[in-house]
Amino acid sequence: LKYYQYPHLTTVDIDNILAYTDTPKPAPAAAVAGATGDVQPGGASDNTLNSIVLAALALILVLLVALLFVVNSTLKRFADANGIQTDFEDEKEVRRPLWKAFAENQFLVLVSAVFLLLASAYFAYGALMSVGVDQGYAPVQPIHYSHRIHAGTNEIECKYCHSSARESKHSGIPSLNVCMNCHKSIGEVADATYQEGMTEYGIDYNKEIEKLYAATGWDSDEQAFTGETQPVRWVRIHNLPDLAYFNHAQHVTAGNIACQQCHGPVEEMEVMYQYSPLTMGWCINCHRETNVDLANNGYYEKIHEELSKQRGGKQLTIADLGGLECGKCHY
Repeated sequence: LKYYQYPHLTTVDIDNILAYTDTPKPAPAAAVAGATGDVQPGGASDNTLNSIVLAALALILVLLVALLFVVNSTLKRFADANGIQTDFEDEKEVRRPLWKAFAENQFLVLVSAVFLLLASAYFAYGALMSVGVDQGYAPVQPIHYSHRIHAGTNEIECKYCHSSARESKHSGIPSLNVCMNCHKSIGEVADATYQEGMTEYGIDYNKEIEKLYAATGWDSDEQAFTGETQPVRWVRIHNLPDLAYFNHAQHVTAGNIACQQCHGPVEEMEVMYQYSPLTMGWCINCHRETNVDLANNGYYEKIHEELSKQRGGKQLTIADLGGLECGKCHY
């Protein structure tokens, strides 16, 4: 087994696998009533910016109203001091339409025009800045895959399925033979899990496993492959533009960054969605705030010491190592 099929496995790894398969399955835990679903992401920085802009517009409007009130009061006092009549009985009987009075008041027209221009600019800016930002995108996949069950309940490590994230630019879509490593022996889920899927999410997990068998050409009755496979057209969720370079291995292996830092609480997601905005500003803020893992980069220990001395002994961030240079991501 070790030398012909899996040469990279050690004897200890094979013993661990055999011990795992011989261990009896524990009794399923009762489903927690009222369990919540996915936690939708929120853009804290975007909400803060929107609040600041709205507060500024509201302050400008209040100042303009106050200025109008002061001007009106000053004119009345001036008229009273000079004996100018401001109230006419005949004119009170004939009231002009509100829109006509508004149109004849140049100050109100100017204030309204300025307010409309600022509001239009604000909404236009928000619409333009949201182009290409797919935060919260959660497409329907051809086979329903629950990260909540696999990464959460069963505690399967992310890089077991997305193994290429350790050494490659891309994390990669796991091949179906990775799924069959487990589901060759797991044709049905536990009753509690089945009931939870039907009541909470409207998903029949057993039928989704049947879709996997049909795609891989696996006959569960005969316990053999038929050779009649079908392609699975997965829908990509996270997608960066071609002008941006991102390397998973550089972050996961060299940077020792946890998958959840970018992809959110994957272990709680029934349906996978884009947790982070993946904008340039979001990446830059991360480079400014993330400290360098000095213990995980012994090869650069001397360089880190020199940079730390140049910066007064402070903790180094990714920005100190050139993480804000344009050529790092655009070249």
